[in-house]
Amino acid sequence: MVQSCFGGSLDKRLVNRHSILVRNMFSDSSTSILSISKTRSDQIGSYRFLRNKSVTEDILITEMQHRCSNAVKGKTVLCLHDSSEANFRNHRNRIAPDDPLLGYLDDSKGLGFKMHLSVAIDAKSCFPYGVSNLLLWKRDREEASKQQKEADTEPKVVSKTIESNESNKWDLGCKKSNEVLSAADRIIHVQDREGDIYDQIVNFGTSPKEFYIIRSRWDRQTEGDEKLWDAVSESEVIGSYNLFISGDSHSKRKPRTAKMEIRVRKVNIKRPDNCDDKKLPLYTTVTMVETKEIDAPAGVTPLLWRLLTDCAVLTLEDALQIIEWYECRWYIEELFRVVKKENLNIEGSELESGKGLRNLGILAIDTAVKLFQYYIVSNIEEGETLESISSFNENELSCLTQFNTTLEGKTEKQKNPYNPKTIHWTRWILARLGGWKGYKSQRKAGMTTIIKGIERFYLIYEGFMIGKDVCTR
Repeated sequence: MVQSCFGGSLDKRLVNRHSILVRNMFSDSSTSILSISKTRSDQIGSYRFLRNKSVTEDILITEMQHRCSNAVKGKTVLCLHDSSEANFRNHRNRIAPDDPLLGYLDDSKGLGFKMHLSVAIDAKSCFPYGVSNLLLWKRDREEASKQQKEADTEPKVVSKTIESNESNKWDLGCKKSNEVLSAADRIIHVQDREGDIYDQIVNFGTSPKEFYIIRSRWDRQTEGDEKLWDAVSESEVIGSYNLFISGDSHSKRKPRTAKMEIRVRKVNIKRPDNCDDKKLPLYTTVTMVETKEIDAPAGVTPLLWRLLTDCAVLTLEDALQIIEWYECRWYIEELFRVVKKENLNIEGSELESGKGLRNLGILAIDTAVKLFQYYIVSNIEEGETLESISSFNENELSCLTQFNTTLEGKTEKQKNPYNPKTIHWTRWILARLGGWKGYKSQRKAGMTTIIKGIERFYLIYEGFMIGKDVCTR
């Protein structure tokens, strides 16, 4: 793996242990220390690293942010924000009930921690550059019950700490991400309905390159005493498009192609009556893009998105771009799924301490981003993203180079078509190792194939390094 960037905040021994641990997590696509450790000393070293007092959450998160900051220079990026939780309810007999870093979850019964993640991706290609911010916190039982009771009331951003008011996560995530992504040309923050907070919306735009897209949750009053949703729904349709909706076996949803109509309206929304901060402007201007399914099948709830934005929406193409950017939230939802359940499965960890579990969760998120880089890059033309982004060091690239010659066929169609040592080049090799045949006419290798290729590569890489060590003696 590429060397970590701690800038002296950890000693060399801990930095090396971090590199070994994240390499093992990446190569095995797992957070189980027992299964990813190559030796008993590896296992013990990983446990000690995760519990070490010097290895703080801030240090691990800052290291990820440093790499992300370097990657976004000169780019237009989408900053995707979302919240989730790691639930260790099934392992509560293993964990001390009074662990200071673990608390109650939404049902007031689960044991774990909450997390609010901000991920930067390329606005054109959706290539993930990295984590721009990560907030972790825990609830006591009273706070968990309070959050449930206040679910139908608009939250307020009233303090700077997330422990005292969880709605601060949206504002804090954006502000910290703006610092980390300062080298980007343009930052578009994308949030779901929980981010529809007047206190936050009215304070956007502190930087001329900062914008937002937030799904509307509240049917607000407008300056003309009209309801926001009615005002937009009564506007003229500016265009339509077809949207393919995939099937879902869990909800028994059948795949269909939905016909969507688009409406756009710029309005002044009113400050909520329950807002305590009367210094906030009584009105603030927003643009709403509404995309609504028409002629939905019988018994199917029509798809409807109402998106608040301060981006300029002057044409149908502008509106379609806003909708497309909002759809990119899928990536952060998938990333949480890979971290929590599938593949990395942090919720199945055998660790016993809150500190170890939270540190492991941070590393799992970083690993998931790296895995997604190799998945997303299949949809990107070579040269569209940074050529230097790679999760492999020089020894690993040397091993990949040798593999490349053995995996390539005799014909041009079976040769690796990409420039050596770029992320496209390495992905082609990993896909071949995972079982992909190498033909352009074949369907692109998916996430499972890439993960299999990574696992197989590292199994062979160990033998490669042993042989290299013997030859140099």
